[in-house]
Amino acid sequence: MISAADLNWPAWIVITAFGAAVGSFLNVVIYRLPQRQSLIWPPSHCMSCGRRLRPIDLIPVLSYLLLRGRCRYCGKPFSPRYALVELACGLLAAGAVYSFGLTAYAAGVFVCLCALLVVMFVDIDHMIIPDEAVVVILIMGLVFDAYRVLTAGASELISFSERFGSPAELVYTVYLPRSIVGLLVGGGLFLFITWFFTSLMHKPVMGMGDVKLAAAMGAVLGPGYQFIVYFLLCILIGAAISVLLIALRIRSRQDYIPFGPMMAVAGIVMLLAGAQVTPYVLQFYRL
Repeated sequence: MISAADLNWPAWIVITAFGAAVGSFLNVVIYRLPQRQSLIWPPSHCMSCGRRLRPIDLIPVLSYLLLRGRCRYCGKPFSPRYALVELACGLLAAGAVYSFGLTAYAAGVFVCLCALLVVMFVDIDHMIIPDEAVVVILIMGLVFDAYRVLTAGASELISFSERFGSPAELVYTVYLPRSIVGLLVGGGLFLFITWFFTSLMHKPVMGMGDVKLAAAMGAVLGPGYQFIVYFLLCILIGAAISVLLIALRIRSRQDYIPFGPMMAVAGIVMLLAGAQVTPYVLQFYRL
């Protein structure tokens, strides 16, 4: 294991640049995945003139700055969001390594962070949460859990015990993986909330994509305090952003505001700094 303290500044530049390069690919995923287009063909090209972009045009962040956000060939502007996603992904890669060192676990966390970025922007654009991104998070939750069990043994499993007989001399114990229990708790909680408030307000308040994402995050965080804080953080971020959008008149009270971006932001916070954030969130809610 190489800790963050052991890395020099050229290593941080390489890590950030690698993350930004991944962000360049995520831009393709964010645009093409909801439209069910191939992620590898055709190669990157200008959406205005159709010209294929050369490697010099695809340097993350720098190409956008050097070309002043415009196509080299037709001069039409690119959305600044392309550079924003690349920069965010570079910073998330650095954040994962800073939090967990240059380890396989940090790489797995980075994969989850990338999937959450895809969720965030696809939900903003199309108000859907792609199942593919949710499955990636779910698989990583199962992998994290399997690794913990293999290295730490049965202590990482959740046990449920019950006594039988008269007198109760027989004790039966069931051991379940933390990820599976977290999946059921997370998905079940959000499914109940969706059903309850939809029945109460007679209109959809969350979609099944939100429920699936909650289940996947439950698999990653487990059913304990980490997921409770994730849930509370989703509510806090959702309320703050909703009030801001309404105050700025970007959305009205009657408009549907996608909840996926709030869940993605809360997930990013919990993955990178869950242990540090948990006491403050619990204290905020007086728990």
